[in-house]
Amino acid sequence: MNPDRAGATPGRRWVALGTAVFLLAALAAVGLALSGSWAAWGDFETAGTSRWRVRPLWLTVAVACEVVALCASGAVWAWMFRAAGGRAGIPEAAAAWLGSNLGRYLPGKIWQVAGLVAYMRGRGDSGATAFATLMAFQAAIVVTGVAVALGALGAGAFEVVGRWPLIAGGVALAAALAPPVLRFVVRLGRRVLRETAERGDVELDGGTLCRAVAGSLLIWVLHGLGFLALLEGLVLENTVGFAMALGIFAGSYVVGYLALVAPGGLIVREGAIVGLLAAATTIPAGPAAALALAARLWTTVAELASFGLALVLLRSVGAAPDGGPWMRGPSGRR
Repeated sequence: MNPDRAGATPGRRWVALGTAVFLLAALAAVGLALSGSWAAWGDFETAGTSRWRVRPLWLTVAVACEVVALCASGAVWAWMFRAAGGRAGIPEAAAAWLGSNLGRYLPGKIWQVAGLVAYMRGRGDSGATAFATLMAFQAAIVVTGVAVALGALGAGAFEVVGRWPLIAGGVALAAALAPPVLRFVVRLGRRVLRETAERGDVELDGGTLCRAVAGSLLIWVLHGLGFLALLEGLVLENTVGFAMALGIFAGSYVVGYLALVAPGGLIVREGAIVGLLAAATTIPAGPAAALALAARLWTTVAELASFGLALVLLRSVGAAPDGGPWMRGPSGRR
């Protein structure tokens, strides 16, 4: 057994444990922050949506849709990484993305990037390529999220959360998809990581970025289906349709993402969900706050399930002789 690998395992376990503890503490903070709105729960029956009811089948569908959305996100990034010159196979790279995803819940929003870059460098791949493609993928997700939210709800719905910061953030991140900006990011990444040009050679053309945007739109559809299933599982006679559910979740996600000081968009995303539900539906603020908390629990369950899938897959990669098929691309190269 590789001694370096054996020594790194306890460290990875402590990082995973620390992330889980922080996540649970953050969720408790969300519950306390929203607890004042639970007193308005009785208003739910006067909102024209009849009454509250828990339906496990719909909730299971909601979690399944979110897990598929997260796996699709990992697959799109992995495909971008491969297209840019990365050597890791798509299943392994996707699992690495899923494994690093919980790093968003650590303060600073840098730990997801750092974890993914460290993993790819540790397996002998290019950290600069991982960094540049992750930035491009996150920009594509946010830009398409802004477009989906504005298209589904209209700009007026975002007065409650501030539409101009949302639009400005989307435009700024769209600029990050420009090839000159990506080339600058690659050069910066090489300098910081001390990688040679041969090791960190990145080729992201317009066709690759367009397909990444198309993949991001599909991911948003999956998120929207999951959020709609969550509403169907909690709201009897739900009047929120797919387009509205998609716009509310996409808008709240982007608002939470652009709040750089909030780990995983905690509190900020919940506040945006409350505001958008109140502005675009007949659900009053009290029940909307409860639904916002339920949405956070829903996404957290899906993220933890996806993290578990990633650990299983990465463990199978490490146990396979010579890295196994997960370490090779479509042509069988390593």
